[in-house]
Amino acid sequence: QGWRAFAAATARPSGSPRAGTLAQSAGPAGGAAAGRGAAAGRRSSGQLPASGVAVPQSVSEMVEQAGEAVITAYRDGINRQSVRLNVEAVCSTQRQNEIGMDALLEDCMPMLEKFTKSLGLPGGAPLRDVRMSAIDATGSSSGDVGTLFYRMSEEAAQDVAVCFLASRIWAVEESTEQFLDGMGKRLVVLVNSEDAASNFKVEMRGKEFTLAGGFDGIELLRNFVEKFREETYYYRARVSNGWYTIIFRAYPHPWQAYVADLNGQPQLLGESEAKPSGDLVKEWSDAYEVANRISELDKQQALRG
Repeated sequence: QGWRAFAAATARPSGSPRAGTLAQSAGPAGGAAAGRGAAAGRRSSGQLPASGVAVPQSVSEMVEQAGEAVITAYRDGINRQSVRLNVEAVCSTQRQNEIGMDALLEDCMPMLEKFTKSLGLPGGAPLRDVRMSAIDATGSSSGDVGTLFYRMSEEAAQDVAVCFLASRIWAVEESTEQFLDGMGKRLVVLVNSEDAASNFKVEMRGKEFTLAGGFDGIELLRNFVEKFREETYYYRARVSNGWYTIIFRAYPHPWQAYVADLNGQPQLLGESEAKPSGDLVKEWSDAYEVANRISELDKQQALRG
């Protein structure tokens, strides 16, 4: 489907002829196995790591990588996980803005069904079916379209629940807590909740309710995201500090940040055991600019292509 559509749907200004060159040649994006605790980020010399998981070049490759990362983590005992897929590859930001969340859900359903089907343990019970149902209130004024993709196996103990675009409203409902309790040790994956209409991020730890004025939900959401704190697969392309940037992680490898250099080639800015903050990515890119004597004009020209 091409890198322009996959990697740079929203990260680069429209009309740029070099959109996607970073991901096209990014190569391996893994590294040494990550620890469970947070660690300070380390800046890279710019060379790509020699091992790990390559930044995906298509939706099908991304889905395969995400499935492998989730199952690897599940076999390590992590049965509550968070994932962020590159949904802009199948539904452009322009289409989302024009039509709304319904368009995002509609366009992503085949991808999510394929992802859900992939979440079977090697040698485990055969797949019976994948069933879909709305988990956010139909017609909600928030515009939320959260949907459950439920993977039914021949053995119920191996069933898997994938919650796509689940909102922070859903996350704090009593029925949600009951659902998670009922799943027991079975795998539950939270997918792209940071792209829901009533979105939330794991690292915010419930503060979205503070920003929205709903103080009563802070503790409930904090407890919820604590269960899903392990982000086992993550892909986001964006413009950060004037650079076309990809933030990437595939469990158990470290988090990484890449930029496209002045020639459109990938440069690994740095990697960290914890998700790199915007400030850390800026620190890495500032150091890269100084080391390579890159001016603001150079950056603007690179971004425009």
